[in-house]
Amino acid sequence: MGICKKYGIAQLVVLCWIVSGWTASVFGQFIPDDELLLADLTQAVIEQNAGLTARELRIRASRALTESAGALDDPRLSYSVAPSSIGTDIPSDFGNALRVRQTLQVSQLFPWPGKRQLRTELAEARVEIEEANYEQLLVALIQQVRSLWSQLWFADQALSVNAEHRDLLNDLETVASTRYANGLGLQQDVLQIQTSLVELRHRELVLNQEIRRLQARINDLLNQSADAPLGLPGQQLPIRTLPGRNILLEWVLESEPELMALQARLRLAQRNKELVELEDFPDFQVNVGYNELWNDIEQRTQVGVSLNIPLDFGKRSARKAAAGFNYASSRADVARLRSELAADLEQLLSTEEELSHSIDLFETELIPRAEQTLSAASANFRGGGGNFQTLIQAQQQLLDLQLQISEMQADRLISISQINKLTGGQLWPVETAQ
Repeated sequence: MGICKKYGIAQLVVLCWIVSGWTASVFGQFIPDDELLLADLTQAVIEQNAGLTARELRIRASRALTESAGALDDPRLSYSVAPSSIGTDIPSDFGNALRVRQTLQVSQLFPWPGKRQLRTELAEARVEIEEANYEQLLVALIQQVRSLWSQLWFADQALSVNAEHRDLLNDLETVASTRYANGLGLQQDVLQIQTSLVELRHRELVLNQEIRRLQARINDLLNQSADAPLGLPGQQLPIRTLPGRNILLEWVLESEPELMALQARLRLAQRNKELVELEDFPDFQVNVGYNELWNDIEQRTQVGVSLNIPLDFGKRSARKAAAGFNYASSRADVARLRSELAADLEQLLSTEEELSHSIDLFETELIPRAEQTLSAASANFRGGGGNFQTLIQAQQQLLDLQLQISEMQADRLISISQINKLTGGQLWPVETAQ
């Protein structure tokens, strides 16, 4: 009631609307339907991430400055009076009305030809740097989203595998307990199964907490509450077929955002070097004035030109040397990064090929054989024969293999996502608001 008395109903409605709008801007509204699809999550992060919004605003600020970078300086107006002439007769209607002799001058500075164009190109290079910084953050966010989603997928898969083996052990516990009660089995068999079940329950808790941590990190990227519901990934991994190495390397050298930013800085350093070299040439100032200190009316209007004398005194040579060093440094940075990116691509391709081969080996040979071994050992044990240790070892081996292949599949998606980052997003093009 106190709030209503202070603000009134209408003002309170407006206040609530403002607060709700602010809350919506701080906490996103991304809520997946049935499952957490990677494409939907990626697009939501692009639309809601505050860091991208900040970079986009910096680009707009730089573009706004570009429009006036090559503009002329403001004209200057100067006015002065001759104090000793105050109160005397002035040979002009204007001066006589004020009873003082005056001078009035308007001047405009005109830079040496080429300087204004270079200043515009400098501003354009700064825009290119900001755009590259935006792209750098964009592809980094996409890679981070795919990495977190892959880890979340693995944790979900591990939970499913864990549940399957828990059900299997529960069934085997019943068989082992029955055999032990009938004097056909050992108590240690029952105890070993129960110990394995405890380990599986603990692993389930650990995996659920890992899912909680991963979802909190994803919510942070979405600029929404850390405990907002996200759901879990689907069963299929969105693996892309990679083009050839030469095509990928071409994409990297053409589109990698950090390289694009360094090349923009190189252009900035080059334009700055050219502008510093033009400082050896003077700027011109055109002056138009009216001087009442002259009695003759024909001598009062004056037109003139002034210019600075570009003497060195060490300052211009120092600036030229510094600009040259900065330009050479930028060229070296570009060459270094190009070589580094080629090496990074080679390493990632090697990792992806190794993971692809390992996954194929697990799917076609290792896991089918482990399933057959477990099935045979389980059948023998249920039939009253077989070795219990062989059964437990077969179960543990299959569990380990299933977890390993899920982890490798997630790592492969992460590796491909890192390649996508190097290519500037060529593998997974996305729509942005920029």
